Amino acid sequence: MPSHLIAELKQYIASEALLPESVVIELPDFSIEVRSNSSLLLKTLNAYFKPVLFSNPPSPASLIISAYESDRFIDRGIQWQDWKREVGKSGRKDSFIDIREKGEIQRLIYKVKTGVLFWQKQKMPIAVGSVEQNPNQVINFILTQYLNESLRQGWLLGHAAGLEIQQKGIAIAGLSGGGKSTLMLHLLEYGEHFISNDRLLLNADKTARPGHFWMRGIPKQPRINPGTIVHNERLHKLIHPERRQELLALPTETLRQLEEKYDADVNALYHETCYKPETELNAFIILNWQPDSQHRTQLNQTTLNRSPELLEAILKSPGPFYSDSNQVFLANQTQPDSARYLSMLGDLPCFELTGKIDFKQACDLVRQAIQRL
Repeated sequence: MPSHLIAELKQYIASEALLPESVVIELPDFSIEVRSNSSLLLKTLNAYFKPVLFSNPPSPASLIISAYESDRFIDRGIQWQDWKREVGKSGRKDSFIDIREKGEIQRLIYKVKTGVLFWQKQKMPIAVGSVEQNPNQVINFILTQYLNESLRQGWLLGHAAGLEIQQKGIAIAGLSGGGKSTLMLHLLEYGEHFISNDRLLLNADKTARPGHFWMRGIPKQPRINPGTIVHNERLHKLIHPERRQELLALPTETLRQLEEKYDADVNALYHETCYKPETELNAFIILNWQPDSQHRTQLNQTTLNRSPELLEAILKSPGPFYSDSNQVFLANQTQPDSARYLSMLGDLPCFELTGKIDFKQACDLVRQAIQRL
């Protein structure tokens, strides 16, 4: 047990003054206050979370998070356990160790590449490390608390993007690299609201109407690769024109697999009220197409009950930060319970995209299908 690290953390927190200002984020049924000793981090969070900032913050918020800028905490030879990553992803990312503190099981999560340390607990979770240089990890930490609370209330987590188009809520699922963000941003040209990019909360309709469903988004800007940007005119401003020409000269498959992340602020790119926190869920689009397919792009209607093999594209683990209402953390390699997803979503309309990857054709097919819902 890393008792020396816990003691050092407590000593540091007791000695380090937090700034009097903070950021308070308003989410459905939940509010989060973020305190820090870094004015730069708070400025970054204020800009990032502008669409969901509280104008008149409640006192107290549902949860308070503290984030400390510090270079004092490193991997000190503790026997961390690596968190097993999703299929298709390699390399070390998160390491963790569970501790017992004041009768509560808590978890320390160490970011291997950046050295940022997270202390995940029920009250006042803490981040310590180079948070100014890694604000995206703090943003993820903040949003994970909202995700955790929603899961404790009975929501399911989907590996999906979500948008509202033609007054219909559509979720788009597919394995990593399948193009769900790209398709979502193309469809947003014809839509009203962005809901979420990669993680989507799913539930039966809050008004308890039989056969109706609801989805909540995670207010995180889409983080997209160059392959998504260069073929979407609205996104061109995210990359310098010379860089775009360099990228267009790459082989198609090389460009498609290139990992070079950019934030796409949908409120700035589309319209100032583009982001919407939640809406009714009317259908899933499941991407089951292939870049080397010789078949034309097709959209076939089904349900998860009729095609349970498609569920694999939707399932997503909450990850090492999640603990249930009994303060039990998710064990390493725990897979989502597919039976729960089928029980809740089995009869929801699903449209499976097959054949070759063609985003223009896919947009046309999806828009036609939505009109029939």
